[in-house]
Amino acid sequence: MKWFNNVNTLDELKAQYRKLAMKYHPDRGGDTATMQQINAEHDRLFEVLKRNHNRNADAQHQTTETAEEFRDIINALMKLGGLKIELCGSWLWISGATLQHKDKLKKAGCLWSANKKMWYWRHPENKRPHRGRSKSIEYIRAKYGSQVIDDDRKTA
Repeated sequence: MKWFNNVNTLDELKAQYRKLAMKYHPDRGGDTATMQQINAEHDRLFEVLKRNHNRNADAQHQTTETAEEFRDIINALMKLGGLKIELCGSWLWISGATLQHKDKLKKAGCLWSANKKMWYWRHPENKRPHRGRSKSIEYIRAKYGSQVIDDDRKTA
């Protein structure tokens, strides 16, 4: 492994991919060849980690998510300027200059959380029945961890 050393779970893989994409994506000044290498390694490792995850998870927590689905949402978000992208567990939370990108966020499959005043993306299978009160973003960060990327480029 050249790009994903010491990655043992799908959540760790997603976090590392997001960091690498923010650094090496052609829209960020990187080059296509490097990003293709990262994508190929990501896809191979994703399938291995997904099999391990599903083997050890009960039926309710198994995943059908593909590497392409996560990669596609990251690529879509990176084309929009002025966003703060935060990975909490397997969900992406998006804030910053989102109003001007509202239609593009919807098209990419993101949903608006009125309580948190943020957009979010999650794989459709992660939609579980909601029980009890809505959790604050601070609670979610504390429970699942948080990795933030501030996009300080000018908004498009």
